[in-house]
Amino acid sequence: MEDADVKVVGIEAVPGHENRVMRYLQQLDTARMTELVKGYVVCELDQRKVEVVSKFPGVRRVMPIEDLCDVRALAAPARPREHTFAPGDLVRIAHWASTPVIGFLREWNGEQGVVDVALFGRAIPVRVTRPVIEPVPLPDQWA
Repeated sequence: MEDADVKVVGIEAVPGHENRVMRYLQQLDTARMTELVKGYVVCELDQRKVEVVSKFPGVRRVMPIEDLCDVRALAAPARPREHTFAPGDLVRIAHWASTPVIGFLREWNGEQGVVDVALFGRAIPVRVTRPVIEPVPLPDQWA
């Protein structure tokens, strides 16, 4: 689906109706969809079908993914690997589950470690190596 009318959208569903919404999307031949967190489904959707999807039972609203997060920050070019990581650093796992994910570094031994990623309302430990993570600068008000 490389068409210019195809965009990545977030679909806010009534909690518990995500599977129903995903079945409806399958009937529309929607590719690459996933349930990220309870109440949301993310998929590639032809913009001509947004109106139809917004009327599905269980769908609250359909939003371009740009409205859900800062896509430019997620797609930022990789920084030089000269950074020294330490436990407690905010890092981005660049190639995890086909979507960049941000978490806190729990353990680090120089070349590999464990990052706590928030999934389904809890911290999930994910083993990582140096090539797949990059530092994320903290906002000025947090520093």
